[in-house]
Amino acid sequence: MKITKEIKKILISGGILLGITAFYILFFEPLMKYEKIMKEDIALKEGLLNRYKATLEGRAELEVNSRRAKTLLERAKNRIFIAKTQALAAAQMQSIIQSSAGIHNVTIKSINIKKVEKVEGYNTISLQLLTYSNMRGLIDLLYDLETAARFINITSVTIKGEIVKEASRLDANLIVEGLAEIES
Repeated sequence: MKITKEIKKILISGGILLGITAFYILFFEPLMKYEKIMKEDIALKEGLLNRYKATLEGRAELEVNSRRAKTLLERAKNRIFIAKTQALAAAQMQSIIQSSAGIHNVTIKSINIKKVEKVEGYNTISLQLLTYSNMRGLIDLLYDLETAARFINITSVTIKGEIVKEASRLDANLIVEGLAEIES
C-alpha cells in the first residue's frame, strides 16, 4: 500500500493534533486543575490570615483593657479594709470615722457594730453612729466619709434638730458600711 502525499499530510496533521490533545490532556489540564486548587487554597489561607490579623489587632486593645482593669482592681483593693478579723476591720473603720469627726467638730456619742455580712469573698461591716454637731460639721463629716480613701458607704441618715440659744444642734443616727477582706 502506497501512502500518498495527501494521506501523509492528513496523518501528519492528525498526529500533530493527537500530540497537542495528548499534551493538553496529560500536561496542561492537570496544571490548570492544580492552579485552580492552589488559587482556592490561597484564597482560604488569605481569609484565615485576615482573621488572624483582626484577632491580633483586637489583642492589643484587649491587653490595654486588661491592664486598665488590673489597675482599677488594684486601686479598689487598696480602698478596702484588710484585717485578720472582722473586729479589727471594724476598728480601722471606726478610727477613720473618729478622726474625721474630730476634724469637723462632730461628737460621736456611740458606735455599735450592726452586722457583718459576707458578699462574694468580702465582708460588709456595718456600723451605727450616734452623733451631735452643727449643720456644717455634719455635712463636712458626711462628705469626708463618702470621699474617704477607703470604701465607706453611708446607707442611712436620721437627723433630729433643735435650736438652743441661737446655735443649732443636730443629733444624727448614721449607718455606715465598709468592705473588708478578712485574711484567713
